[in-house]
Amino acid sequence: MPAEAGQREQDSPNGSRGDATKDLDLELLERVGKKPRGLKWRTSSWYITTVVAMGVATDCLSYSIVVPVLPYRLEQLKYTNISALTSWLLFAYSIGIFLFSFPIAYFFDRYPWRREPLVVAIIVLEGALILFMLVTPFWLMVVSRFLMGAASTVVWSVGFALICENVEEKNIGRQIGFALAGVSVGTTIAPPIGGALYSKLGWHAPFIFTIALCAIDLVARLLVIEQKDLLKWEAKAKEVTQHEDHRPPTGVYQTVVSHGALDPQSDGLKAADAVRTQPLDQTASPGRTITQTPRKKLSPWSVLSALVRSPRGMSGFLMTFVYGIVLGSLDPTLTLRVQSVWGKNSEFVGLIYLASSAPTFVTGPIVGALADNFGAEWIIAPSLIMALPWLPLLILRNSLPGFVVFFALSQIFMSCALGPVGLEVAMAARSIEGMSEIHQFAAMNVAFSISTSIGAVVGGQMYGNVSSGWTAVVLFGFACSAISVPVPFFFTGRKPLSSRLQDGRIALDL
Repeated sequence: MPAEAGQREQDSPNGSRGDATKDLDLELLERVGKKPRGLKWRTSSWYITTVVAMGVATDCLSYSIVVPVLPYRLEQLKYTNISALTSWLLFAYSIGIFLFSFPIAYFFDRYPWRREPLVVAIIVLEGALILFMLVTPFWLMVVSRFLMGAASTVVWSVGFALICENVEEKNIGRQIGFALAGVSVGTTIAPPIGGALYSKLGWHAPFIFTIALCAIDLVARLLVIEQKDLLKWEAKAKEVTQHEDHRPPTGVYQTVVSHGALDPQSDGLKAADAVRTQPLDQTASPGRTITQTPRKKLSPWSVLSALVRSPRGMSGFLMTFVYGIVLGSLDPTLTLRVQSVWGKNSEFVGLIYLASSAPTFVTGPIVGALADNFGAEWIIAPSLIMALPWLPLLILRNSLPGFVVFFALSQIFMSCALGPVGLEVAMAARSIEGMSEIHQFAAMNVAFSISTSIGAVVGGQMYGNVSSGWTAVVLFGFACSAISVPVPFFFTGRKPLSSRLQDGRIALDL
């Protein structure tokens, strides 16, 4: 459906976006000494996507790496009622996400810094990890986990907005799918690494490992160059050449300025209201400019109201919530199930997660690219349906290899259903005046944090208090997934599958 893909690009009120260097006069920058080193790779869509994927992986790892060892630490510190205290520490992380997601999204929509908050967030995360590693009072441990959650909100909102603003619109789904693979990386490697480091080297070892990864992540974020920064530099470079040549610029490119966003004296805060550098005709008159009306700004309550009224946005929100519920309910119970039935330890469970997550490194970009070309509606609902049969099969206990395969297939298809959600919320944001991708990604982050917390509590309570606890957990995940199937069928995409059926046009328009 190339025609529909083209129509989907028109959903953006800001026009299409591409790699940051595409429309820049690089020779001009080099001539006046304004060209940064490594410009092409530091502004490339793949580097920016890799940085965000690394940030997501680091965030998930910093959350998950302490989960298997936290009870032992609390016991060592002579605390009692360990399970309740562990729940409070996990809850503090989610509260940090919940309280900071929308304020951060609102602030950085109005003042569109991207690299700077990502750098500050990773520094805060490192500080919180050091605090959690060293302190013994429980209230300080709660504070450190709260700070980790607050820092997490930045990469999930500002980071994904950075992708949308620096990647060609036709490739946004592919790039977001690649970035979301960081979830699988972080949550997969964290438990086995955390357990192994703790058992061999003690309490500090998992944190030192995580802090070292954060340092690498910090360097990667510092090297990012945004499109708006390049446009500012080019504006300054043109001013220098004007002064040197004593004549107005009449070249192929002329920077378009709106409300001083690219003014050499501007601090760049209004860069979101600037139009990208646009090719002009060689015969254009000197001093000719093209302006664009500034984007309407919504108040915080108007943002929330617009989110609730957007069917596509709420569809993405609910799909993220369901994914978090299923994942959260299985996380605290899978180890217990494998240990009780087959006598395997937590390290083997890490291998099970690896088997289920490794394929998503490939499927994520593929599913995103398919959503770019054909629409998210063709991916989300079918993937969710294909995940359903494997969940009840996890109840069987006669084959460990079969259990691993069933679990892997269920998680792979659930990940495929989640992959195009990022594209969907980005398109939903662009169809609403005054809305930004950063708002929608903040909503996704809140949905994921709340749902994983609820899933963990419900799954743990079911497993411990119901006679057939594992069966109850699996059927709970199956029911949540099955109930959610109509949502993407009726509301996902520019033209949902239900509308296509009513029109008698379900075939792909190739």
